[in-house]
Amino acid sequence: MRIIIRTDASQQIGSGHVMRCLTLAESLRGFDSTVEFITRSHVSNLDKLIKNKGFKVYSLPNPSKYRSQQSLKKYTSWLGVQQDLDANETIQILTGESPDYLIVDHYALDYKWENKLRPYAKKIMVIDDLANRTHDCDVLLDQNYVHDQGRYHKLLSPSATQLLGPKYTLLRKEFEEICKDRQQSYDTIKSVFIFFGGIDVGNLTTMALEVLMHPNLIHLSLNVVIGANNPYQDMVMNQIEKHPHAKLHVQVDNMAELMKESDIVLGAGGSTIWEWMSIGLPSIVVTTAENQISSVKSLAQDNYIKWLGNIDQVSKQIIYKAFLEAMNNSKPLCKQSRKSQELVDGNGTQSVAKLLTIGPSIQTLEVRRAKISDSLLYWHWANDPTVRINAFNQHKIRWEEHQAWFNERLADFNTKLLLIESEAGPVGQVRLNRSDSNYIISYSIARQFRGLSLGQVVLTKAIDYLRQREVATLIGDVKENNLASIKIFNQLGFDEVASHQKGVIRFQLHNNILK
Repeated sequence: MRIIIRTDASQQIGSGHVMRCLTLAESLRGFDSTVEFITRSHVSNLDKLIKNKGFKVYSLPNPSKYRSQQSLKKYTSWLGVQQDLDANETIQILTGESPDYLIVDHYALDYKWENKLRPYAKKIMVIDDLANRTHDCDVLLDQNYVHDQGRYHKLLSPSATQLLGPKYTLLRKEFEEICKDRQQSYDTIKSVFIFFGGIDVGNLTTMALEVLMHPNLIHLSLNVVIGANNPYQDMVMNQIEKHPHAKLHVQVDNMAELMKESDIVLGAGGSTIWEWMSIGLPSIVVTTAENQISSVKSLAQDNYIKWLGNIDQVSKQIIYKAFLEAMNNSKPLCKQSRKSQELVDGNGTQSVAKLLTIGPSIQTLEVRRAKISDSLLYWHWANDPTVRINAFNQHKIRWEEHQAWFNERLADFNTKLLLIESEAGPVGQVRLNRSDSNYIISYSIARQFRGLSLGQVVLTKAIDYLRQREVATLIGDVKENNLASIKIFNQLGFDEVASHQKGVIRFQLHNNILK
């Protein structure tokens, strides 16, 4: 596969988006995929880091090139330009062979940008954690822990695969390797890991170091991590020099080892929270951005972490009090550690990479009869451009037309609408229409799962489902230019028989027995 990732880092954005995309990119590369990045040349970008990891970077112009773009608000200011302009510049890079996947991780981009990019990528995946805007994508990943599991229902097509929750956490390889090995009794706290993000615009690192200079806490060993673009490096280094047991680490690659040496974390509520949770490290957390609050609040309510509040609510006294409580009562820390490792099992990155490149595990595929609630999903599938091209009736299907047809088919004794589902959601559908002693078989695969050799598996599952209930001859009519389906019917052992329709190949399987 060829995969393009569109994401950014800057002083305003921070480094979290690029870092989690790099984590996914390295895993995808392990599945024989070529991964490239498109980033904008913001101040404090991480292009050099991305290149050092062995990935090609296409760089969009710095926003300063566009004087008329200076009145941007909220997340659009993170992009630095209007998303229409960003889309056009991205299209210029993608002109040529379409990537198999375009992965987008940016709070300033939504369905308008994604819709413009549709013709230039075979599939689109969005990484998000805001649930505040509509998307035009095939897969959405939100690894946050939020009580509202239906938060994307009105923001996505029902045909989009939703990968929600810490089960899909994008953990770097080093965390995957050690997350099951670490065990801690927490009888005493001796070492603290401090990390408030690569940028730490609020300079919480310096505040934390000042707190840990208190006579009651100064005996603790400190591993302090900051990014290379942290604007307060001098202040942090000054505090480090004053502390007898503190070590400073800048833009490190051994975060897992540093965390493993520690007993507790004092940090921000960004994506790094999943890394320390995976190794069972209890934490005291300060949220530093609006998008962190919902997930961190839910984690705190369910006793996975200790949340001190947002950056504008936290003081040195609050941090000091939290440390004293943790040191004087180890039971909550032990509970945090155990629960955290149960929630974040360390398999998320591999699961996501496998799903994108190989597809869902065949063992997880199940067949069920369609229900009334599936009508909207079937409508979106039916109007997919590829499905319409391969259909005998190619006009776009109106909702009212589809709804009437779907309800009739569900009530028809001679029709079986079978939905094939995986652990990640619906994969495709097979329709069986009875005619005398025969069943006319037709099928479609969801766009995000095409090209993964699932057509034969889906049809096999449906045929097995039918075979367990009755014996019948199956007939499949395929357009002669639909090479993929022709190949699948041949592989399943269907025989070519005479067809009365021009441009159509008829396949037949007697007695519903696969060869």
